[in-house]
Amino acid sequence: MRQLSAGGKSQVLLLMFLTISLMVIIMPILWVVLGSFKTTFEIANHPFALPSTWNFDNLREAWELGNFKTYFINSAFITGIGMLIVFLTACPAGYAFAQMSFPGNKLLLYLFIFGWSLPVQAIIIPVFFQLKSLGLVNTLTGITLVSVGMALPFSVFLMRNTFKDVPKELRESAYVDGAGEWRAFLYIMLPMAKPGIVALMVFTFMNIWNDFLLPLVLLISEDKYTIPLGLLSFQGNNGSNYGLIFGGTLISMIPSIVVYLIFQRQFVEGMSAGSNK
Repeated sequence: MRQLSAGGKSQVLLLMFLTISLMVIIMPILWVVLGSFKTTFEIANHPFALPSTWNFDNLREAWELGNFKTYFINSAFITGIGMLIVFLTACPAGYAFAQMSFPGNKLLLYLFIFGWSLPVQAIIIPVFFQLKSLGLVNTLTGITLVSVGMALPFSVFLMRNTFKDVPKELRESAYVDGAGEWRAFLYIMLPMAKPGIVALMVFTFMNIWNDFLLPLVLLISEDKYTIPLGLLSFQGNNGSNYGLIFGGTLISMIPSIVVYLIFQRQFVEGMSAGSNK
């Protein structure tokens, strides 16, 4: 009876903790969503109440006045190309680290993990001057390459752990049937790593799409800005109009929410598999 009582108390405490955590996460999102459909007066005086009338004026004006169409296209270009490069490099590298034996395997893996530990604030100045020497400052190509470089250490580590979970016997069976290394990778091993690949794509999308510091330092012209930078400039020009700021924030959130909802199950499976090693 005492054990049941202790277990019940633990469950109640756990439920209270999860409820408080959920509220801490949900409240800012709810505030932004409701504020996107309110007037500035309602936002200031009734921040968490429902809007008196639901309208899309804040979203429309944020899209037009904030030049969000250009920012959205820039963010989509950087994120899309970045995800493609990360996929094409992290998957073969992770497969090699997990399934192949070659001199320096562990040393190279540790170097990748070391790169993961470097904060972007520590290397942003050298990166800026490196890009400047290549003529890539204030270009979408330059910011894309840097974003890929920052994403690769974790991506390779994640895919290495994913391919570790794939039995090596499948690769050996492919050899017996006459398949080469690339054929075994593309047609046998890569499909088996689908949950990890989905997790990799979701993580890469979130990191590049929401990145603020790299675009702030490496992009100068307003026509090259991404959505996070657009929000900042929008706030500077229209600091008192919180309705437009909330509208722009909601626009920037929509792609991330859609991507996560579509790939939610595979994302959780991929992260669970990747955390076993």
